[in-house]
Amino acid sequence: LQSPMKRGAPPDTYGRMSRLRLVMWLAFAVLESTCVHYYYRSYVEHSNAISGIFYDGGDDGNGGNNGIGGLSPGDGVKFKSSSSSPPMRTSNPYAEVFGAKDPADMNINIIRTKNGDQEDIHKFKPVLDADINYEGIVPERGYPKNTHYVDYATSAAEAEIEKHDRLLIQGMYFMKTTNFDGLKKELDQNTSADVKAKVCLNIYLCNRRIPYINTLIMGLLSFSKPKEQKYIQNAEIHLLNTEKREPRLHFKYLRETLSKLPFVHTTHNITYKDEIYDNIKDRPLIFRESFISDEISGLKICIESGLPYCVMMEEDAAVPVDFMKLLQEQVIDPLERRDMIREDGTGGISVLSLYSYYNLVHFSYPKLHSPHYSRNKYGEDAAKVNAARISQGLPPHKIQFNIRDKYYKYGTVAMMYTRESAIRLVEYLQKVGVDPIHNADEFMNADEYFPTEFGIDRKHVAPSLVNHIGYYSERMADVRSRGMFSQLNTDVRFMYDPGWDLMDWFE
Repeated sequence: LQSPMKRGAPPDTYGRMSRLRLVMWLAFAVLESTCVHYYYRSYVEHSNAISGIFYDGGDDGNGGNNGIGGLSPGDGVKFKSSSSSPPMRTSNPYAEVFGAKDPADMNINIIRTKNGDQEDIHKFKPVLDADINYEGIVPERGYPKNTHYVDYATSAAEAEIEKHDRLLIQGMYFMKTTNFDGLKKELDQNTSADVKAKVCLNIYLCNRRIPYINTLIMGLLSFSKPKEQKYIQNAEIHLLNTEKREPRLHFKYLRETLSKLPFVHTTHNITYKDEIYDNIKDRPLIFRESFISDEISGLKICIESGLPYCVMMEEDAAVPVDFMKLLQEQVIDPLERRDMIREDGTGGISVLSLYSYYNLVHFSYPKLHSPHYSRNKYGEDAAKVNAARISQGLPPHKIQFNIRDKYYKYGTVAMMYTRESAIRLVEYLQKVGVDPIHNADEFMNADEYFPTEFGIDRKHVAPSLVNHIGYYSERMADVRSRGMFSQLNTDVRFMYDPGWDLMDWFE
């Protein structure tokens, strides 16, 4: 090869090329340093915003009080300490307080909010993940991921939406392929004295485009061992049709398929108004009134059944394999042993939610669309089947549920009552249902309403014995939240079916 000089190039050509490469390399290095610096600053700001305080749910594994209405008396408060606090780059008032001194030396009673000095520790309202603008912080690598169908904010959201879709498809396949004649014959022949209905199970449904009810039925009829199928007789199952939309009143699937299932006791069309609304004749009921009327109708069906316990469930709920057995052994039996509920339908629960409101679109830290939660906590929280646990060197999944007092004021995904509390709740809803100032769920759940009226705090089961998978909301279809899902509320700890473990072979 000839040098540029020998080929007749100008004398300084080779030097100019070297200088050009150097300039380009330096420009690239400056650009890369700027990007790294920007991402580092964003990460520090985010860390400062949430590292001052965190909540330890302690007794129920529910990650603290989820930021609802301040701290509950039983919630643990822990502080992260360090030898020196970095300078604050955030307007978070609590981060500013914690940055002023070593958090380990702080007295929780001196903490104040910027919107009012609140002396009561139980009124302290923390700024959690819910209050941080995640648009400006470091996202997960590869996210947000925009596809032709769904916009995934994080890997956690994608994983949970995939679980949701898989359950939907499995439910549709189950209803399409299952022959219920064998179950009908078995139920007709089974007169075993050790299995009798104790629970009136009401399932609210409407004529939805997405048949969530299939997934719920699949779960109710799924048992890990054939001999345990008898537990389906623990419940007297009622289907409650709440469809009031004129174009969808012709509910063919309910009439021709669901109502003929052998384990369904009765189908009810609760499209009527409760007696407290008899004087409203010039207009349809508003949503609040209709919601209250439907809840009263369902509770009355429970009361009329004469059974000691009532479970009211929405169709977009998912129950685990062996649900009826788990409900009996993990919820009813322990409460009966403690004399909190009794077989005559009396006892000391006002409202017991079988669903733990854990991963919510609003009001809680462990949001599926939070990059911080998705990167750092989701893998620890998410339920893992036994095959995955074995591959990671973990012990088999342990089925264990805790029942705790828990403040939360929304939702009716899966609620349990005694016959006594159902009677009292009907009376209460009829009292507050005239010109209501809230929806039924807030009157039923919030401490200042029915729990106070009954004299006993609301409770929940954690992790969820029943999960919410109704991510597609037709009622809120116009609300665009985190892509196409307006109701991305669930509990990632919910275990549908852990699968086999080695001990099964020795039974």
